[in-house]
Amino acid sequence: MQKIKIILTVFVFGILLGVTSIIKTQTRIIEKKILKLDKKIAVIKKDLHETQLDFFYLSSPNYLEKKIKQLSLIDYEPMDFSRIYLNYRDFTNSQKQITILKINNEKKTQKK
Repeated sequence: MQKIKIILTVFVFGILLGVTSIIKTQTRIIEKKILKLDKKIAVIKKDLHETQLDFFYLSSPNYLEKKIKQLSLIDYEPMDFSRIYLNYRDFTNSQKQITILKINNEKKTQKK
């Protein structure tokens, strides 16, 4: 009876030790994948930041005015604020909008 308890204890301990090492190896692999993804995200964020800086510089009014003067465009007129878009989503939303004019009470407006 004593031998069976010792063998059973060693067997359970061995199984738990094996399972623990497998789980530890899998978590290490997952952590390595997470680190790789974090590095990729950092590179993409840096690229996004540089792209935004380029966009803001190239679309700034001072830069545009200098370019217009260089190209000698005399008929420069400032753009209406209603045509300026803060981001691409606003631009696409405004392009998708459809204006429907409803003419109600046409006779009443003509009489006045």
